[in-house]
Amino acid sequence: MSRLRTSSVAGVLAALILVAQGATPERVAGRYVLEGEHEVGSELVLQRGGQFAYMLSYGAADYTARGKWHVAGETVVLDTRPPTEPPFKLVRSLPLHTPDIRVWVTTKKGTPVPRLEVVLTTEKGDASATTDRDGMAIFPAASAAKSVIIRMPVYNKDSGAIALKELDTDITFVMNPEAIATVPFHGEMLKIEGDTLEMLYWDKTKPMVYRRQK
Repeated sequence: MSRLRTSSVAGVLAALILVAQGATPERVAGRYVLEGEHEVGSELVLQRGGQFAYMLSYGAADYTARGKWHVAGETVVLDTRPPTEPPFKLVRSLPLHTPDIRVWVTTKKGTPVPRLEVVLTTEKGDASATTDRDGMAIFPAASAAKSVIIRMPVYNKDSGAIALKELDTDITFVMNPEAIATVPFHGEMLKIEGDTLEMLYWDKTKPMVYRRQK
């Protein structure tokens, strides 16, 4: 019990010192771990050189972010370095003589990506299909494709509408996992409260609390 009291007092004293001295990059830099959240694991590392690394795992989704950070008043501000490529990149589109339209999705190494939602817009309207274990979504008796949207439900991300050539029936995309999993912090402000940081990015009504590790 005395050890718990000592640890608690030390934490309070550290917080009071930070408040009294004011927030500076040197005092704020460090490793912070999310606390008080069930089924969520997350940490934020603020490096002394002004770079940060962030990760969050929830269910089947693993999010990451890297970029720059700085102190503004009593807040830490995060700006993510954006991915260099889009989530889904069109790499091949061919006018094969088939009675249907096929949309393929693979990784950069050619591995098929299953369970993606694909929405194809043609002259007759919209149709939906899901990629199978071969990474293929098939649209029977479809023609005159106008655009396609590829969605990854686990991350709640999509490609946006990508224009297609009307005569093409065999279309291949490459998925960029970095663009899908990257958290796009842009001027994201985390409130400094003693030895913790409060983040509102995921829920504007309830801050997620990250505590600095010794």
